[in-house]
Formats: sequence, C-alpha cells, structure tokens
Amino acid sequence: MLQNIPRYPRKTSARELVDFLNTKGFNVTIRTVQRDLNDFAETFPDLRGDGKKDMQGWSWIRETRVHDIPNINESMAFTFYLAEIFLSKLIPPSALKLLQPYFDHSEDILKHCEGYAEWGKHVRILSRTQPLIPAQIQKEVLEVIYESLFKQKQFRGRYRKKDSNDAEYVFHPLGLIFRESVIYLVATVWDYKDPLHFALHRFISCEQMIDKVTPPENFNLDEYIAKGSFEYADAEDKKIKLVVLFSEGTADHLAETPLSEDQEMIQKRDGRMQIAATVTDSRQLRWWLLGFGHYVEVIRPKSLRDEFAEHCKKMAKSYLS
Repeated sequence: MLQNIPRYPRKTSARELVDFLNTKGFNVTIRTVQRDLNDFAETFPDLRGDGKKDMQGWSWIRETRVHDIPNINESMAFTFYLAEIFLSKLIPPSALKLLQPYFDHSEDILKHCEGYAEWGKHVRILSRTQPLIPAQIQKEVLEVIYESLFKQKQFRGRYRKKDSNDAEYVFHPLGLIFRESVIYLVATVWDYKDPLHFALHRFISCEQMIDKVTPPENFNLDEYIAKGSFEYADAEDKKIKLVVLFSEGTADHLAETPLSEDQEMIQKRDGRMQIAATVTDSRQLRWWLLGFGHYVEVIRPKSLRDEFAEHCKKMAKSYLS
C-alpha cells in the first residue's frame, strides 16, 4: 500500500488504494485503509494527507527518501550509483525524477559500507574516441520529445537548421538514436512519409499535441540506420571481406575483441599481422582504419585499397605542399 502512494504533486485516495489492494488479493474496507493511513502518517513524517473531508488525498512529499522493504543492499546501491553516472544523460527526465530518490538513497548506503564508501577513487570511464563536450539540450524540449515518443503523440516544434535559419514543423516521432555526444530524433514532418533525423540540441521549442503519430508503413528503425541515414553504411547491409595488414603489436587487441565471428589472424614473416574478416562496408569502418595511420595497410577489397591510396595522396599533398 505504501509503495502505491505517489509523490507530491500526484495524490491517491483511500478508495483508490482499496481498489488496488483488492486486485492484489487483499479484501479490505475503506475504513481500514483510512485508519492505516492515519497510523502510517504518524510513523512516516513524509506521508501527508491534503486534509479534504470528503475523500482525503495522500502523497509522499517530493523530497522523501526511499522506503523499500526489503531495503536496498550494497550491491543494488552500487548498481544504482553506476546507473546514475552512465545513464543520467540518456534516461528521460520524467523517469530520472522517479529514480532520483533511489540514487540519493544508494549514495547514503554506500557512504556507510566498508569497501564501497570510496569506490569513486577506483573507477574511471575512458573513451576510445576523441571525447566531445555533449551538445546542450533544453530540458523542456527533452521532456516533450520523450513524452511524445513514448505516448506516440505528435508535437509542434521550432527547429534550427545548420544554416542558422529556423522553421516550425509538426513532428511524428519514430525513434531516438544516441550517437556519441549527440541525440537524434527520427521522425516524419507534417504529412510526409519519408523519415528524417533531427539533432535534439537544435530544437528551440516544443509543444505536445493530442493527435496520434502516423508512422510510415512498415517503418523499422534498424532498417533506417542500415540504409546509411547516419553515414554509417555505404549500402544497405552490404558486407565485404576485409583483409588488412597491421604493424607488429598494433592488432593484438583484435585477438580478444574480434571484428567478426569469421575473423582470421595470420602472423607474417616481417612481424606484421594479417587480419581477414567479414564486416559491414561503412564509413565507420573507414574512420576506424584511418585512426591507425600508417600502421595499417588495406589489402582487399581492391576498391577499398584504391580509395585509401587516393586518400593518402591527398593527405600527402596537404602536408607536403
């Protein structure tokens, strides 16, 4: 019963609690629940009634701590603490508000646990790519877009394009994609059927509508990405047999984290390591290979080798001219 009482400003009544308890198999009366609520209010100062005489509304104050039975143990508290660090930028604001008491409660628990109290000194998060400062998104914008997506409602929004001009559209949200430091909304606009993607930090304002989303027929978010909409794949689900040569010691990590299930590694006489694997023909693959500089040589497919050769010529011209 206590767990079903919401936080302020939401409220519930004794009648609603009776209905809830009945669905759980507890045969209770309104009088019993009202008496229990009054008793609990003396035990839990954070439990408040609004004082209405006809049917009093009950809620926990906004700042109340979590009262879980059984209580959160050390491992659960540690998990909540990690979730706050890793997911705070990804969780919808409304859900983050609901989880905040658990985060706070977990922090209190860890402060008094031997071995956990100073765990922050022993954990670091490192990026394998060049870290970028995340784009700033208006809190109100984020709230409307998340809610619209979850409730499958249209919303009206003013969006700033790359050329700095802004315009107002009616959006039909279809999905969210988190790509490094940028969050993208996939949506159709007005009555058009072709999905597009919009960076959330470019939204100036948003207002949720009551109309339901009209998605394109058979829309699939994975298929949308695979078509190269995010400059990820050069062709829809196109695979290539990649063969590359890595300088000695450069590709050791691929023995533990392979490129594909069919990856093969062959040590050459000159110390270089030949890697063969079936991978998606993507720009992300190219960025990854270019990150190794002269420590990697593309052997096959020939088209990719020729592409890299031309790329190297242009780079040499830029640096040597």
